[in-house]
Amino acid sequence: MGAYQARDSLLQKYLVRVRKLSEEFDEVTVHHIPRERNTRADLLSKLASIKPGTRNRSLIQGLVKEPTVTLHVAQATDPPSWMNPIMDFLEKGVLPEDDKMAKALRREVAKYAVIQGQLFKKGLSQPLLKCLHPDQTDYVLSEVHEGCCDHHIGGKALARKLVRASYYWLSMMEVSKEFVKKCKSCQENANFYRAPAAELSLLTASRPFLQWGIDLLRPFPVGPG
Repeated sequence: MGAYQARDSLLQKYLVRVRKLSEEFDEVTVHHIPRERNTRADLLSKLASIKPGTRNRSLIQGLVKEPTVTLHVAQATDPPSWMNPIMDFLEKGVLPEDDKMAKALRREVAKYAVIQGQLFKKGLSQPLLKCLHPDQTDYVLSEVHEGCCDHHIGGKALARKLVRASYYWLSMMEVSKEFVKKCKSCQENANFYRAPAAELSLLTASRPFLQWGIDLLRPFPVGPG
């Protein structure tokens, strides 16, 4: 119906398959069913992971030898980033040719670990933080700032929340601040900054009595003594 977007690659394959099948019908109507009313279909969807039973005669199970949708997975090569030198040393022991850079990399590598091909940052009082490629940071920032979490917090608070969500990259503080500045909702609903653009300067008058506006109408009477 076009109301939602299919992001998963497998769901996109199924979406194309459903659209092709819907062309064979004169009319197709789609209804959204709540989860509490979808228990029967939910149970049927879980039957694929169980063994075929013989006692339940009302249930007919069949085995499909070929998949309904073929999914071709191609490994894409990511562009080089700050993670490549660290992973090259941890996995292959490769060091830069420059001695200073090699020493700095040896000290930096002690903070990281590679688990199942993924780079993680170690900490003393925190769990492992998943290191993100620069291509993945925009999606994570949008989800934490205005997506499923939807807090619209500031740049520093956004960077700290990313750490609590077990994510890390080198320039996360600077990138978080720039991301918040580009958020349209934050700019529309933010409080106006009413402070003056420049500091107020004090103007001193040479004759303060002239500003007071004192007018002497007659001579004051002479007091005793």
